[in-house]
Amino acid sequence: MVEKTFPEAFPIALRCQSVNAVSALRLNSDYVSGQFSVNVLGETLRIPNRVHLSARPEFPGLSLFERQMALCLLTRSTDGFQRQAALQEVLRINQPWSIPFVIALIGEYVVEIVRDIQAALPDLDGDVVSTFIRANPVFYKLTCDRVTSYWDCYYRWQFSRRDYVGFKLLQELDAMRDLEQCRPREAASIGTGGLRDLSNSH
Repeated sequence: MVEKTFPEAFPIALRCQSVNAVSALRLNSDYVSGQFSVNVLGETLRIPNRVHLSARPEFPGLSLFERQMALCLLTRSTDGFQRQAALQEVLRINQPWSIPFVIALIGEYVVEIVRDIQAALPDLDGDVVSTFIRANPVFYKLTCDRVTSYWDCYYRWQFSRRDYVGFKLLQELDAMRDLEQCRPREAASIGTGGLRDLSNSH
């Protein structure tokens, strides 16, 4: 089940690589997780809510892109420390298919992870991020709603709404989306060519 469904978290052009990435993670096949769907360059990807590892993952035999995909899936780990550690590398990938994993973490309760994303935001590709947000208004609104809910439940006694990092990050993302929307863009400037390059790299 895991081997069949989790590769759907990545574009079909990368399906062979994603299957290898899933296998390397040594996931617990008995762990049942729901999925959420996002639109990436017109393709529907299904990302697991959580993954649970049955053993320590091993990456020695993976290509660069397979390792990157495995790390993306690790940001969905049931272990918060694994999520945060994987995020550090995922933030440097800057591919259309990696951004959903970053945005999803903003709507979770671990404030340290949200801080890491805000700190890395200047290094993310604004065009890729804003394109994803505009293509996924329902998912982005759900993420915003979750930020509010977790702040209200866990952090409102420690941070005012104005000072909470989650709201600051959302404001920066909104500004990034609005800025990039006003800029003229070439239709094939992101992703499509990148996917072609990745799929032909092996």
